[in-house]
Amino acid sequence: MKKLIIFLVLLSVVATYLVKTKRKENETVPEAEEKIVSLIAFGDNLIHDTIYTSARTGSGYDFKPILLDVKEYIQNFDIRFINQETILGGTELGLSTYPAFNTPQEMGDALVDAGFNLISLANNHTLDRGERAVINSVNYWNSQDVIHSGSVLDPDESQVKIFEKKGIKFAFVAYTYGTNGIPHPDGKTYLANVYSDTKASRDLKYVRDIVDVIIVSMHWGEEYRDYPNEEQIRQARHLSSLGVDIIIGHHPHVIQPVELLENEDGRKTFVMYSLGNFLSDQKGIDRLIGMGVSLDIRKNSEGNVSLENFAAKLLYRYKNYNDNSFRILFFDDLSESFLKDYARYFSEKEALIKTYFQNITVS
Repeated sequence: MKKLIIFLVLLSVVATYLVKTKRKENETVPEAEEKIVSLIAFGDNLIHDTIYTSARTGSGYDFKPILLDVKEYIQNFDIRFINQETILGGTELGLSTYPAFNTPQEMGDALVDAGFNLISLANNHTLDRGERAVINSVNYWNSQDVIHSGSVLDPDESQVKIFEKKGIKFAFVAYTYGTNGIPHPDGKTYLANVYSDTKASRDLKYVRDIVDVIIVSMHWGEEYRDYPNEEQIRQARHLSSLGVDIIIGHHPHVIQPVELLENEDGRKTFVMYSLGNFLSDQKGIDRLIGMGVSLDIRKNSEGNVSLENFAAKLLYRYKNYNDNSFRILFFDDLSESFLKDYARYFSEKEALIKTYFQNITVS
């Protein structure tokens, strides 16, 4: 009797094991979730004295009304880039305009309020007001919930910033072609990250293997030129060969085309040669029209990354000469009262943007 009981118990255990095994075989193994991150990039935030004077309040400065018309759209995206062209040295150093800029830190408050979270600090005006202004600027941005590159205060700190968004890992680094001939104080080259092929190769050598996407901000090219010069094109191809996925270009202060490069291994690099101005008081219609370029970064269940849904949204910096106030408006919101012949300008810029790459929607 005892042997029979033991036999029945063993039989029950074996049957249970077989049922569980069969159930596992029939279960579908869930696939890794697909991940999508959206990005939008804007160009030069170049703050002349007319702009900060218009933003003056009784107790300081308020730039938020200037960005009010574009804020909601910007916040639709996960990553929101801008080049802060003028140093946020703050009022303690004395504000200044062209050719050596210094801007109230309240400008940064307005950018953060509008949703910008990826900031380039590397440009030809970074050293305009010396080391103290750079220190003030970097300390300000360190106090904000943003990723920034282009200026650091410690020579041992990397200019390449690693961050993760929605399960996709990014590397971001910002470079400038130079600093208007102003030397780095006491050889502190880390205060303004000047580009060279060698430096980029060194910076990005190990990054490709530890991130999904590399974003490089490039302050490059010739001012007021509608098309990239040979050096921009060459540098874009060099960065592409290093595995860079997205190149965000600025400095010309006018819109230049976009392009999609393909590497020998089939990997693609999306290049925005110049986004034009975001906010400035430069003169001439081409310097008042900028754009925000957006795309989606998709990581599939196998871990492969692709870029898609390219779009450009044109903007116009409007100035009301009755009260000297400024607004940034998308072309969607324009009328003849804001910009005469705006439809013609739209058509011209759309054609320019698509010169090298047709698969981008312009609005």
